[in-house]
Amino acid sequence: MSLGTTIWLTWRQHRWQIVSVAAVALLASYSLIFTETGSAAIDSMPITGFYGLMVQLGFGGIIGMFWGAPLLARELEERTYFVAWGQDVTPVEWLRGKVAVLAVLAVLLGALIGAGDGYVGSRRVWSGFEANPFVQGGYALLGLSMGVLIGLLTRHVLTAIAGTLVFFALVRFLLAGVLRDYYLPPERIIVRWENTPVVPQHGLTLGSGFVGDDLEPVSVPDNCRLINENTCMRNTKAAIGTYVDYQPIDRMTYFQVFEVLLCLLLAAGFLFLSLWLLRRGGGWRPTRAHRKVGGAAAAGPVSIVAVSGAAVVVDGASGGAAEPEAGAVAVLVADPDAEIEWVPEPESESAEVPEEEPEVSAAPEVPEADQSAPATDADKADG
Repeated sequence: MSLGTTIWLTWRQHRWQIVSVAAVALLASYSLIFTETGSAAIDSMPITGFYGLMVQLGFGGIIGMFWGAPLLARELEERTYFVAWGQDVTPVEWLRGKVAVLAVLAVLLGALIGAGDGYVGSRRVWSGFEANPFVQGGYALLGLSMGVLIGLLTRHVLTAIAGTLVFFALVRFLLAGVLRDYYLPPERIIVRWENTPVVPQHGLTLGSGFVGDDLEPVSVPDNCRLINENTCMRNTKAAIGTYVDYQPIDRMTYFQVFEVLLCLLLAAGFLFLSLWLLRRGGGWRPTRAHRKVGGAAAAGPVSIVAVSGAAVVVDGASGGAAEPEAGAVAVLVADPDAEIEWVPEPESESAEVPEEEPEVSAAPEVPEADQSAPATDADKADG
């Protein structure tokens, strides 16, 4: 299938989803960029920037829910895959072409929505980590591939949409809320009691505590938790100072690149698993056996009847052959998981009935004249 045909087919089947998501992305990016380039005296986030930021944080999930999840789930749920995948294009080629077109659009929209951060005045801070075209493009690919895999596994559109929302939120939280702060070991500032640790400007504070004589963190004893911890730890000499762990702002670019690579690896893994499952097939996979009832051995016409229930193929030959012969009747079903069984067609018990000769009705017999009847006057005269 050529590139032009793939683009045309994708647009024809998914044009409303593409237009809807593109409209949301354009409105959100406009609000983000407009508020970022505002001329306010102090940094703030208007309500339009807040709404745009919410779309930015969940844009990958939107792509997965409305582009990725229905891609395979609708074909499997509505049983249209027999037509879509039963032509010259294999299911793998069909999916690969559509995902390629949608992935390009998702990356472009993700790059657009990642151009602003929703704050008035451009600034480089850790809270603007998501405001990066590459990060948003990576999350868009992650959501798309995740939706495709969940749609293939669930085979139901609404279930796939809900599953994509839940699993994307979990992966998003794992990357952004748990792993992101520790892509590299944090920096540590250690000071004695007479000083206060100061984190460099725009640094991301990760944690603080007390250090012992070996300059390693120590836990707070139970007897110091009910009163001022600093005073208790200092008076009991349980610690010699305090520390603060942080990530400097100059590491944010490396963290963004690392997170994009993680998203790409996860997306590639989900897409590879989807193609592998699609290539292996299953009860739902259309094969040539579904389209060629009699195969090359069929020597006569084959009648095809579509019914529901168990699949039964009545073979015209006696003995229930493995393949139908001439005059076979194939009964196909909508359920592709049903097994096909060949059973012999019952022999006809009709016998030839000889033609009956038409009965000829005999003419009514006329009674003969009675000789003993008395003679009439005319007879006497003749005599």
